[in-house]
Amino acid sequence: MDRDEGLQVLATQGWLADTSEEFRGLFLPMARWRHFEAGRPVTLAGDEADDIIGLASGVIAFTSAMGHADNPFSHLARAVFWMGYGPILLGGPRVISAEARSEVWVASFPKARVLPLLEESTRWWRFFMRLVGEYGHVSSMIAGDLLIPESERRLAAVLSRFGGLRPPGNRGTGSSSAWTPVLVPVTQAELAAAANLSRNSAGNVLHGFARRGLIETGYRGILITDPAGLLSVLDSRIAR
Repeated sequence: MDRDEGLQVLATQGWLADTSEEFRGLFLPMARWRHFEAGRPVTLAGDEADDIIGLASGVIAFTSAMGHADNPFSHLARAVFWMGYGPILLGGPRVISAEARSEVWVASFPKARVLPLLEESTRWWRFFMRLVGEYGHVSSMIAGDLLIPESERRLAAVLSRFGGLRPPGNRGTGSSSAWTPVLVPVTQAELAAAANLSRNSAGNVLHGFARRGLIETGYRGILITDPAGLLSVLDSRIAR
């Protein structure tokens, strides 16, 4: 993906698409275009770097430093996704580490260039406050998933969130008839940890999902072959 293509994606999808044309015209030229191979760190908790980062292509795994050192990663983000705005709004080092789980293309917007834009006109701040709201939606989904008492439904919730089947902010999941299989680049052990399950418990649930044709497991990760069916597991208690 080249820079022009990536910036077009960021301008027409997600947060930036909901801002004004004038703001996009001032903001996008600041971008530094960057590429990461799978397995490479995109950001590290504790970094003093203060760029805002827009994910234009690929999948990134997030791990919070606000807890135990051996915490599993808590979320997988798919393009289009924005991160790194905490240092802009709050100051201080990063509290989240981000790792590329596939080939990743991002645009980086330095604080040294973004802040003068915001100080030039206070009306632009409202756009950044929307980012705070989006972060809150994601955090609420993560917490809500882990509060599900049934192991099968909890694992379905985490896996479907990792697969991007449940967009934050109550925006809906689209038409189930239009869904195609989704690869989630995680190991079974990583998924078990993210769902607060033992490897044996998670493995038993995944075997059951596979028998029902909901997923396939492989060396590249877990393929959600029936997204609508997986979401129906999550909604099963509501249906009862």
